[in-house]
Amino acid sequence: MNAADIRQAFLDFFEGHGHTVVESSPLVPDDPSLLFVNAGMVQFKNVFLGLDKRSYRRAVTSQKCLRVSGKHNDIEEVGPSPRHHTFFEMLGNFSFGDYFKQGAIEYAWDFLLNWLKLDPRRLWPTVYADDEEAAQLWREITGVPDPRIGRLPASENWWSMGETGPNGPCSEIFYDRGVERCTCSLNGECTPYTASVDEDCDRFWEIWNLVFMQYHTDEDGTTTDLSAPSVDTGMGFERMAAVLQNGATNYDTDIFQPLMAKVRELTGHSEIEMNEQPVPYRVLADHGRAMTFLIADGVVPGNEERSYILRMLIRRAIRFGKQLGLESPFLGPVVETVIDEMGHFYGELPQRRDFILKAVGQEEQRFARTFEAGIDYIEDLIAKKRARGEDAIAGKEAFFLHDTHGFHIQIVEDIAQEHGFSVDRTGFEQEMELQRERSAVGAKSDGVPPLWLDVSQCECESDPDMPECRSEIIHVADTNGQPIDHVEAGQEAILLVSRSPFYPEGGGQVADTGRITSEGSRADVLDVQRAQDGTPYHRVHVIDGSFSLGDECTLAIERERRAATQRNHTATHVLHAALRKVLGYVGGIQAGSRVAPDELRFDFTHLEALSDDEIRQIEDMANDVILDDRPVEVFYDPLTEAKAKGAMALFPEDYQGKDKVRVVSIPDEDGDGTPFSIELCGGTHVERTGEIGLFKITREEGVSAGVRRVYVATGDNLYNYLVQKERRLQDVSARLESTEGEVVQKVDALLEQKRNLEQELKRLQYLELQQTRDELLKRAEHLGEVNVVAARADLGGDALKELADLIEDVLQPGVVLLGSGRDGKAVVVCKVSDALTDRIRAGDLVRQAAEQLGGKGGGNPRFAQGGGPRPDNLDQAFDVAKAAIEEIEVPSPTNPDEL
Repeated sequence: MNAADIRQAFLDFFEGHGHTVVESSPLVPDDPSLLFVNAGMVQFKNVFLGLDKRSYRRAVTSQKCLRVSGKHNDIEEVGPSPRHHTFFEMLGNFSFGDYFKQGAIEYAWDFLLNWLKLDPRRLWPTVYADDEEAAQLWREITGVPDPRIGRLPASENWWSMGETGPNGPCSEIFYDRGVERCTCSLNGECTPYTASVDEDCDRFWEIWNLVFMQYHTDEDGTTTDLSAPSVDTGMGFERMAAVLQNGATNYDTDIFQPLMAKVRELTGHSEIEMNEQPVPYRVLADHGRAMTFLIADGVVPGNEERSYILRMLIRRAIRFGKQLGLESPFLGPVVETVIDEMGHFYGELPQRRDFILKAVGQEEQRFARTFEAGIDYIEDLIAKKRARGEDAIAGKEAFFLHDTHGFHIQIVEDIAQEHGFSVDRTGFEQEMELQRERSAVGAKSDGVPPLWLDVSQCECESDPDMPECRSEIIHVADTNGQPIDHVEAGQEAILLVSRSPFYPEGGGQVADTGRITSEGSRADVLDVQRAQDGTPYHRVHVIDGSFSLGDECTLAIERERRAATQRNHTATHVLHAALRKVLGYVGGIQAGSRVAPDELRFDFTHLEALSDDEIRQIEDMANDVILDDRPVEVFYDPLTEAKAKGAMALFPEDYQGKDKVRVVSIPDEDGDGTPFSIELCGGTHVERTGEIGLFKITREEGVSAGVRRVYVATGDNLYNYLVQKERRLQDVSARLESTEGEVVQKVDALLEQKRNLEQELKRLQYLELQQTRDELLKRAEHLGEVNVVAARADLGGDALKELADLIEDVLQPGVVLLGSGRDGKAVVVCKVSDALTDRIRAGDLVRQAAEQLGGKGGGNPRFAQGGGPRPDNLDQAFDVAKAAIEEIEVPSPTNPDEL
């Protein structure tokens, strides 16, 4: 079976047994505790925790995963190991309180034997040592004799989500690849149980892990039975392909072979030459997949968290490619092969092809500029250390390579290991922490931890489509979330109501504000947020009277604020669609937004600043849609139907498991039936695009690597923006004593005048420097056989360098040493003729001179500069430098009388 058939067979088998096929979630999870999705169950975490409910109780997925550290997944394993990867797919079937151990074992055995046609004699199941129930089920269902059912300790066969929460025993399934593939010390007398506990034998591969979520552990350590035991399984897709295709490694499958063939095409190697150096080929194939999928899911190379990991993977791949003799750029063809091979199942790859290739290409070009210098530095460092009998790279040295040459610590460790050296990783991390502390000076976090409310008995209906409603107060709490009976005038509190017209902050849109009133009582609604389970709560300030549990009240939003926010939210959808169309993207590129009554801020993934022409095209397209006064349609559809209509789910985890999702669509007037914009969205919107008024991008800027930001004004905000610009234009025209229409010509004339004056100033300054040169040349000295000018000239740094060049041009061969003492600081520069640099070095002279000035200096043999805080010592500095010159024996110049 080829890999695609294996994946499809898995999905078809479980779909045929009542499982809902759920799309892979992005590699970037909606979970602050994780950098990346690292297992198939991540997108169902809240379901297992009881915080989310789905419309189905059985699911099956092929989930994209990324692991760059952890047990058996340290990145240095990738390449040397036959079966460890950074990016991989995990096939999984899940039961949410439906079937349990018996069903999981029956399905696994049926699929392995009857669909994949594996030999049952090669399958070895394991159970947790004390899980006799699972062992009995294996015997009854499969007929596997008891001696082949391994009992493993909790360290091997117990799964938990963390220190608290769901947990339970595991049951693994190993495949016997044959005694000839034994790599452990038992020489073929091993079992998967001895191999997994004592050694990692290549004879037995774990192909499936069945997790039985049976218990729940509280914060105090108490463990109780779950009321609805569940199942979470994970099958290694790449490993199963190797088993079915009889590959010696995962790389000997149709998953990786096209990628390695592409690399071999680039190198010109034969298959034999490739097999002689498998590690670089494997790294390029593995990291090529990882970088492609990460960028497709919105990660771009950078220096923070996920971006840092991506940059490390790209640069590590470049380093191994260079080891094969490849010259940059060479990653593009590898990435294109990934897209071509996997784009049929993961549609985001062909949709973002251009963006992926551009991101990889830019990073490859950026690293190429420092790579050779970094390699020279580390190899020279290792050679010097080896000569001294050392075999370790210090933390500070590794940090220098990272900070100066862009060599991530993993690359340093790779190179060190190849030379038999170790790296002080602890010292490196300490240097990194010091850098983070330096970078964090003055920074502060605006993040506010979510308020934890006891809302288990509260049911609040939120209906932002109405501006006002009657409701009942169902919960009162202080601002820390602690329940109270009532709140009085002058106090702030938290109110939950049975029904609310207020939109709680979310999806980039700020919360509504407004008023809550009852007989004799008034309160301003300052903010609306969601509690831990999604229930909206209102932070209020009581103006008059009091509010108590059970009170009937009227809730009314601030309508002008809502209207302005709606204009901006619909404009956000228009902007997103226009950006995609103008820039040529198929999928969503939104990377964040803020939708407020006074601000529309939109972040999007793009690798370069928008040009003036692109901004104009986006504005024209958006305003055409607005002036067409198109209807903004809001409707509810099942998720699959909404996606079939082209709806983008920018945050898919928010919609999984819902019976129906809210869709916001703006039609395309061209008549091809495809909406101009269609997205899943819970925010508030105008009824027709004409209500937005007009649309203007007021600013565009970079946010981080690969992320741009635009600010947009609409409605009243745009009117105010234009009024301010008009006033500034009137002010400028008044200062220029011109009409508004003449401002540009007036400014051009002033700029031309400024350029002419600057050129004249430069000419006069140059004449002055020539005059100073001539005066200083008259004071030239002959120290030994060397012509020397050592003098003070109180000029700026650039002028001082230019003067040194002018003197050295005439003095050749000779030495020029000039000093300046402006603004209480001393500066020295030195220029040495080419003919003298084998004996006299400018850097050495400046270092000695700068010591007299209380500072430092340096440079190359031809030119150097330095300085210090003691300008009164300049004459002393000159004397020290001249004394050093006199001590050096220098052959006579060819024509000493030329001066």
